[in-house]
Amino acid sequence: MNAATQGLVRLPVWRARFVLAALLAAFWVLGARSVYLQALQTDFLQEKGDARYSRLIEAPATRGRILDRNGEALAVSTPVKSVWAIPADAELSGAERRKLSSLLALERNELAKKLADTSRDFVYLKRQVPPDVAESVEALGLKGIYQHREYRRYYPGGEVTAHVIGFTGVDDAGQEGIELAHQASLGGKPGSRRVIK
Repeated sequence: MNAATQGLVRLPVWRARFVLAALLAAFWVLGARSVYLQALQTDFLQEKGDARYSRLIEAPATRGRILDRNGEALAVSTPVKSVWAIPADAELSGAERRKLSSLLALERNELAKKLADTSRDFVYLKRQVPPDVAESVEALGLKGIYQHREYRRYYPGGEVTAHVIGFTGVDDAGQEGIELAHQASLGGKPGSRRVIK
């Protein structure tokens, strides 16, 4: 025995073979599992992925226009915003309440009453506000105060055609006249779109 090999301990050959076999078996198990998941469980995994990252967002239908025989608009819908709140989250100072009630043309006690019931998760503060008012409310950046889009019906002909055209309610459903008689075709069908979050 020379001096270089004197300090080395010679391991049995079976240990090296055992470690090699264990590593090969582990890689084989990983490969088999990968093939199983990607080839046999594709539908299950696709559903799981869609459930985590894909959302279905509803798109409300816009009410149809009513035109006269010359193509002139008798009734049209335009987008407006409605301001709503989660009362438990809306912790507004006195100055913020004054600004908000002034913008929404609400009495301060009426606004306070709407925000007082903290057990409710949703309360309208004002529906169908003009776009400039909605922008001003959004610029305040108030916690717990939100907006969503709705549509408001406008009648360019005014009172001249009102008795025939009729009108819609705040929820954009026909109440009288053509608006009510043709509710099914004017109301439209809401759509949806799938988005990845």
